[in-house]
Amino acid sequence: MGILSRKAFLSAFLATVVVAALPEVALGEPASAWKQRIVYQILTDRFASSSTAPCTDLQTYCGGTFNAAAGKLAYVAELGCDALWISPIVENTADGYHGYWAKNFDLVNPHFGTSADLQTFVSDAHSAGIFVMLDVVANHVGNVDLDFSTIVPFNRSEHYHTKCQITDWDNQQQVEVCRLANLPDLNQTQPLCA
Repeated sequence: MGILSRKAFLSAFLATVVVAALPEVALGEPASAWKQRIVYQILTDRFASSSTAPCTDLQTYCGGTFNAAAGKLAYVAELGCDALWISPIVENTADGYHGYWAKNFDLVNPHFGTSADLQTFVSDAHSAGIFVMLDVVANHVGNVDLDFSTIVPFNRSEHYHTKCQITDWDNQQQVEVCRLANLPDLNQTQPLCA
């Protein structure tokens, strides 16, 4: 991958995962249309599962999928909601059931289903008159400490700020460059991360 700004990278990522995969779906709605919507936020892993077994370990995946979420679109509409905000979809590090511990920005998290499952979910939502908003995390990756070799495409130490923890929330420098919960903080001065 060539060097892209963060905005270009995220645009390319979203285009690859959603837009290119869904040519029959509108590329988006204007802000004025979103302002009229009632948004329901879902954590994909927790919202709907094909299993009837209860989740006994809330620290890991519980089985929620795009396919099961598609089966709950009528429920969302019954609540009076006409837009969904879904948790991040990229492959995560171990136990990243919430989607906020990115490992590979090029792949859909297999715990939630396939790229085709995501495409069907979004198409079904649009057919039901429900807009879909995707949560994207562009500040940090999953907890890999200093071994960045498994993070795609940010697999080199120069992609990250020097390891430090936020200890003073009133210190803007710390807030911008140090780690929250030990999650490696992307260095936005690097071209690939900018």
